[in-house]
Formats: sequence, C-alpha cells, structure tokens
Amino acid sequence: MKRIKTEPRVVFLFVLSVLVFFGFCLLLYYNQVAKAKETTGDGSAVRTYDVAVAGNRGEILDKNGNTFVYNEQLNTIIINAITFPDDMDQGNAVLLSMIRRLEAENEEWIDKMPLLLENGAPVFEEDRETDVRWMKSQDFLYMNEYATAENCMQALIEKFGLSGFSAEEARKIASVRYNMARTGFSATAPYTFAEGVSVKTISYFKENNEFYRGVEASVTSERKYVGDGRTAAHVLGIVGGISEEEYEENLAKTEADKKAAAGDEEQQALIESKRYLPTDDIGKSGLEQAMEPYLKGTNGIKTVTIDNNGMLSEEYKRAPKTGGSVITTLDLPMQQIAEKSLRNRIMAVTQQTAIAGGMMPAGAVVVEDVNTGAVLASASYPDFPLASYYEDYDKLSKDAGKPLWNRAFQSGYSPGSTMKPATAIAGLEEGAVTPDTEVYCSGIYEYYDQTFVCYNKTAHGAVNVKTALAQSCNIYFFNIANKLGIQKLNSYSSLLGLGEKTGIEIAETGGILAGYEYRQSIGKGWLIGETLLASIGQSDNSFSALQLTNYCATIANGGTRYKPYLVSKVLSADYNEVLYEREPEIAMETNIRASTLNAVKEGMYMVANVTSCRPYLGDLEYKVACKTGTAEKTRILNGRRVEGTDGFLIAFGPYENPQIAITVVVENAGSGASTAQVAADIFEYYFSTLNYVQPFQNTNTLLG
Repeated sequence: MKRIKTEPRVVFLFVLSVLVFFGFCLLLYYNQVAKAKETTGDGSAVRTYDVAVAGNRGEILDKNGNTFVYNEQLNTIIINAITFPDDMDQGNAVLLSMIRRLEAENEEWIDKMPLLLENGAPVFEEDRETDVRWMKSQDFLYMNEYATAENCMQALIEKFGLSGFSAEEARKIASVRYNMARTGFSATAPYTFAEGVSVKTISYFKENNEFYRGVEASVTSERKYVGDGRTAAHVLGIVGGISEEEYEENLAKTEADKKAAAGDEEQQALIESKRYLPTDDIGKSGLEQAMEPYLKGTNGIKTVTIDNNGMLSEEYKRAPKTGGSVITTLDLPMQQIAEKSLRNRIMAVTQQTAIAGGMMPAGAVVVEDVNTGAVLASASYPDFPLASYYEDYDKLSKDAGKPLWNRAFQSGYSPGSTMKPATAIAGLEEGAVTPDTEVYCSGIYEYYDQTFVCYNKTAHGAVNVKTALAQSCNIYFFNIANKLGIQKLNSYSSLLGLGEKTGIEIAETGGILAGYEYRQSIGKGWLIGETLLASIGQSDNSFSALQLTNYCATIANGGTRYKPYLVSKVLSADYNEVLYEREPEIAMETNIRASTLNAVKEGMYMVANVTSCRPYLGDLEYKVACKTGTAEKTRILNGRRVEGTDGFLIAFGPYENPQIAITVVVENAGSGASTAQVAADIFEYYFSTLNYVQPFQNTNTLLG
C-alpha cells in the first residue's frame, strides 16, 4: 500500500484547530458554569462584590445604667468605586461639584490632607509629620523626604490631572483623592465623603444621580457624650481614626489568627468580622482604648451587584453588629458632684501668690468602694470636652494647665501628712510604740547636727498615736522613723500599695517610694535626716491620688487591699448577654492587727470630728474619719522663684461601717483642711443613697 505523505503545514493547522476548539470549550464552561454566580437568570452579565460594613461602637454607661457615651446616627455621603467614573477628568468634575454643593449649604466634607494653601502658597500643616511622610512615600507620591510642600502640590496636580483647575480647587480635589488613597478606596471599600449632612443634600445627590455616579447615601454613627463630654473625660478617653501603624498591626494579627484557626471556617469568619477597616475609629486613651475589644462592633458583609445596564442592588450576607455596652463602676451623679465641687474649691482656695507666679489651678478627686476596689468617681481639673477634642486639640495641647493630663491617676504628688497613718501602722506593728505610748513634743527634734520642727512649729506636749494623728505632730512620727529606719517603713508602705501601680485598666503612674533604692536609681545617695522627712510624706515620696485612695480604703476595711477597677461588666448591645464580668480582686491581705488599725482610725476620726476638719465634716449625717496633708513646693517660673503648697485629704465613711474612701488633691491650696469641703459634698450625696440604691437592670431601656 502506498503511504500518503502529510505536509507539515497541514499538521500545524490541524493541531491549531484542535487547540482552538478546546479553548472555546473551556471558555464556554467558564462563562456558563464557573461564572454562574456572576450572571442573572436571563443570562445578562453582572458583577458582584462583597463589601465589609462596620458595626457601631458600643456604649459606655455608669453603674446604674446612666449613659456616659452613646452613638448618634448621621446621614453620610459615600462614594462607591463600582460606579464612580474611572475617567480621571469625569471623576474630578464630580468631586468638585460635590465639594461646591456642600460648601454652598454650609456643610463640611472630610478634608484631611496635611497640605494647605496660605496666601496661595502650599504649606504643610503643623503637627502632621506622619501624614506628610505617607504623602511623600512610595505608597502615594513616591517623593524624596526633603520634598517641599510646593513639590508635593505639583505632584498632586500631575498625578490627578488637576492643571485645569484653580489652586484652591486643585487643592480640594487633591484632598479627596489623597484621603481615598489613604483609606484604601476600592470596590470593596467605599469612601466616606461627608458625615452629618442634611436630608436636603442627600435628596439633591439622589435627584441628580446620573451625573453623580457612585455617590450614595448611607447612615453611620458618631460618638456622643453627656453634655459636652467633660464628665469623666479623662477616664472615658477618646476615639480617633485608626492610624496606618494600628491598621497594619491589626491586619497582621488577623491573618495570624486566621492561620491558627485553619480548618475551622466558623472561627475564621468570626476573626475576619473583627478586622479593622481603614475607615474605622479606634480607642486612643482611657476606657475607649482599654475596652476596645468589647466596644468594637462586628463587621457585616454586604453583597453589591451591578448588571450590564448599570443597575445596582445590595443584599446583606451578614448584618453588622453593635459592640458591647461597657458598664463602669462610676456613679454618674457622684462623678458630677465630685467634678463640680473640686472645680469650685480650686477656684476658692488656690493661693493667689502661686497663680500670680504662674502655677496653674489644678487638682484631683478619687472615690473608691472600700470593700471591692470599684472606683465610684474620678475627677481631674482642668478638664476638657470630649465632644470637641479634635477641634480644640491645638489649644488644649498648649494650655499651661495641661487639661489633657489625668491628674487623678497619672500625677505623682508628695503626700505630706497623709503619709502619717502608714508610719503609725509601721510603728505599732513593729513595737516601736503602742497605742498608749506617749512621746513628748517640744516643737523641736534634734537629729545628729540637724534640727527639725513640728507642724506649724507647735509644741504639742505629750501625744500618743491618736492625738499625734489628730494634731499632725511631726515629732511623734520622727520618733518612729528614727527607731525603724527607712527600709522597715517602706516595707509597710509597700504593703499598703504606696509607690507602685495599682493595676487599674487605664494609664497610671507608679509613683516613687523614697529610700535607698530610688536614690541609687538616679545616681544619688540617701542623706542623714531623709528618713525623718520620708516618714511625714516628704523627701522623694510621690504617690497618685488613686494610690492614696486605695491605701485609705485598705485601712478602712480592716487591712484588705483590693485592686482598683473601673469596669464591672460588659453586656451585649441588647443587654441580654454578659460578655465580661469583673469580680473584686484582692491584691494583698496585709494581716495588719485590728488593734493597730483601730488606733489609727480613731486618730483619723478625731481629725474629722475634733480638730482641723470639724467645720467641714463634723456635722454630716454619718460620722467619718480623715487625715489631711500639705506639701510645699518651689518652682522657677519665668525666671522667678514661686512657692506653693498642695493640700491633701484622705477620708473614709461611715466610720462605724466604712463603705467609701475619698482622696482630694488641690494644688496650691495652702492647707489640707481647705480641701475637706469637696469630701463633704461627696459624703452628703453618698449618705443620701444609703437607703435607696438603684441597681443596673438588664433591660432594653436605659435608666435615668
């Protein structure tokens, strides 16, 4: 048989035909099967996108359900990348028209670009170094670090085709484009253009939706506060937009957690729902930061579908959920009374000479439940309004009174004679004195070649522990210090929690306990006579108002030191589920003898009802006990030497059955007794509630 010769060209064409045929089959399969989710029932092409939708932030309430922080719904204008013009010129025209419309209605649009125009010239906004670095980075403009504002503005004009606009118009459009890039604007991440706009503005964009392609209305929430947000501002803290570093850190953690949960789809979905979006707010300080994992809402997923006619539809795969409701230990009425009384007292008693010299009026109050460690009130003055924090920040950050600083938890104060109960406890427990031991006070104490004087240079005569506390006799406590030494004194101060962090949920100072260790840490030695000064709250001793309150509470309740706390529980948004609950935690059982504590408490009772504080505390409904303190300070301000005296008070009550402990600090007050009126106001409120306490109710209706 004759073999037929096959031409190479014929073979090539045959193979090519086969490949085309199989390619067509694969394409047909892909379009009809693999892309089934992207076609409608009648076969018309569609696009679908899953978009994350942030859940609302949880609320913060007081112990009885009164609201401190809540959310208010806002009309919001968003831009959807799916239908927003891809053409740069068309997009710029839409953005400029949107900006003009809002400005004509006196409404604000989100303008966060750190580049401004001053007299027509580009300049970088002050205190925006991080944002300027990002603008110049390879993620955006890809410019050198030394690029000027003029360089950046020109790069923005070139990048976004803005040469045909005026300088002001170009800067505004560039600001929107900048923020779009910063927040990851994409089909799955719509851009928030403006919040809190009117229904009139929403209607205008809807009525002209053919031009305003991709411009949509939404509803978001804004953080709102009791009044202007001054109440408990330092405790509650602030929220702000998530930073690039915070976002990247959370993203990395989310991916790591999902990897660890490989194979568990339900757990992975839960982890993903807690992921932060580039447009999210996050707690920056206070309880907003400490309770962030509970306050953050759970993201939902919205499926956006657009058909070949440009018609868009939306459907939730998973609805977003509001974050948990944080129930604090604070008592809202008590908090307001503490703040008002502190403010009034500071204005009334602050030494005019200190103010004239530049020392600012300031102070703090802390109230603690002596039997649990729950903080019932915490005031710091000067304060600030949370509602306008960002608008006021430049002014607040430069204010000489440092209103952003939480003096109740973060300031360390030389405690003065409020230290004397701790010294008395050390002396009684170590046998240096007994409750009946008398020490003669001539007003002068000779120690080696040094002479120390009694408080107010008074000769008290024979005093025991009770009368020494009542009259604040320095000589009595010098005697104890001389017998025990600083190490032994400090062992009892530490037992009572002085000079160390309490472990509360938000930022606090550790303070300083005067002694060898601290002096060594700063490269200095302990001098003769320092032990005597430390025993009466001077030398290097520095404690927070919170530490002093906790120390007073430990004395009041019989020697159990609790760990202070600000959050009692977290409930689901509908209050039907307990997400977190805090039980009182014992930090230390001091095992101090009852006889020792009783002797100290009797001396403190005399201060409140017999001696210096009787005019303020002696006529309350229930008897109380307290100890005052003063601490002199000298500062060089504006080239001048200025002297002031801080006033302190620690107190507890009722005396027979202690329930609360209070510390009051008034800087430049002149005396400790002058602060007692603040404690009196708080005690009066608290005693009025003893016969009626309104507990938190797990219902859908908030109290009061």
